[in-house]
Amino acid sequence: MSKRKIILLTACVLLLGIYIAQLASSLRSSVKNKTLGTDPDKLTIENAGTLIELAKSDDGWTIGEKRYKADTNTIDGLVNAVKNIRVLDTVAQAGSDAVDERYEIDKANAIVVKAYKGNELVRTLTIGKTSSTGSQSYLTLDGKKDIYLVSGTLRDTFKKDVAALRSKSVYTVDSSDLTAVSESMGSTVLSIVKSGDPAAWTGSEGAASVDAEKAASWAASLATLNADSWLDDDFVLPGASESVTVITAGGNAITVSVYKEGDGEEAKYYGTCSETPYKFSLSRYSAGKYLKTAADISANQ
Repeated sequence: MSKRKIILLTACVLLLGIYIAQLASSLRSSVKNKTLGTDPDKLTIENAGTLIELAKSDDGWTIGEKRYKADTNTIDGLVNAVKNIRVLDTVAQAGSDAVDERYEIDKANAIVVKAYKGNELVRTLTIGKTSSTGSQSYLTLDGKKDIYLVSGTLRDTFKKDVAALRSKSVYTVDSSDLTAVSESMGSTVLSIVKSGDPAAWTGSEGAASVDAEKAASWAASLATLNADSWLDDDFVLPGASESVTVITAGGNAITVSVYKEGDGEEAKYYGTCSETPYKFSLSRYSAGKYLKTAADISANQ
């Protein structure tokens, strides 16, 4: 190859590199972050004629008039999505039926999210369809005409019902605060207490010999309870409970009743708790924590 051709080829490579760099820079400069500078304390989500209201108080986020406790991680995700919108491009102008329907920002299809700070409306998202890539969304901001292509699948983020937004926590205590457990299954009572220095778990007076480590493990497993799902208010529980367990922690007594429907692998478990007025379903594993026998914690096994 001649020297002249080498020089020309080198020049072409350099020019191509400059063009690619300029193109990349242009693409980066077209990305705009529309960040909300305040933390909203109320969100409303309107989807398919259903309106869900989320409100923040000193006790955290709650849902609707019944003030169901909301799941913290889920709500944090919603608030972050409202506050941080990454605009990739402006694709059209809203206002005509054809355009609105094409991007699904029309009343029949859009998910409308409103964020408030106190009584002030601070942001409105009218969320349309997900892009063909599956990782971006179309929306308008604050009622303006620009239809944006933005990062994230916002439709999936906000397309949630009350059950998906609700916290599954029935109760939580610090395991170090546990001092006693008493479980009744019919006429059989299984009780353990923590006492002594150093503190250790033992059977209550008159009980069979208890393995301290097994008893401690059982007590620790009762420090938290999560529902598998919450039941409708009119749900009818099976007749008699399988067990009633009283957990004492920090001087407070928590009572959990477990109900069973069916047998074997088809069995279903439900519960009530003194910490909540709402009935709930339980996984087999969670229910099992409240259905222990003396053999499970015996020192002789």
